[in-house]
Amino acid sequence: MEPISSEVVDKTWERVASTSPRNAPKLVKRMTKEQPVILAYLLAVDNDVFNRDERELLLYLGVVVWQIMSQGSKALSMITEEILDDAYARNIKIAEYFQGESDDVFIETTRNIIGNYRQAEVLRYVVEAIMEEPEKGCHIRDDNMGFMLLDLKTVIDCFDAYP
Repeated sequence: MEPISSEVVDKTWERVASTSPRNAPKLVKRMTKEQPVILAYLLAVDNDVFNRDERELLLYLGVVVWQIMSQGSKALSMITEEILDDAYARNIKIAEYFQGESDDVFIETTRNIIGNYRQAEVLRYVVEAIMEEPEKGCHIRDDNMGFMLLDLKTVIDCFDAYP
């Protein structure tokens, strides 16, 4: 898949963000039909780690990523469990590399990953969305931001590798 531009990322994010809460179930229903494995993953992954606010943010960002990646030059293929498992395994290896590393090494390596990533603009959106100040009353724990990033990078990797 060709890289998604920052303009497509911004426009798609704005479109999804401006969607009425009444229309959210329609979007999830469509995702259930088009990408059931990805939706199931977003609903189940790290469920024992995330609180309600974190699970909601992960699902929301996952839906936005799906919509962004749907704007690519080719229609998205339906992602299978095997594709998802492969992408997840690759990202777990990256996470294992970071264990025990200093914050400076983590930040520098993350910058390198984003800089060399084919879907850099999509990943940059995810990083910024996770790192931005949460809405008042929304409890996103710093310790879980890395898990969210890993989970969403897995989704991007699936769509990017199998358009």
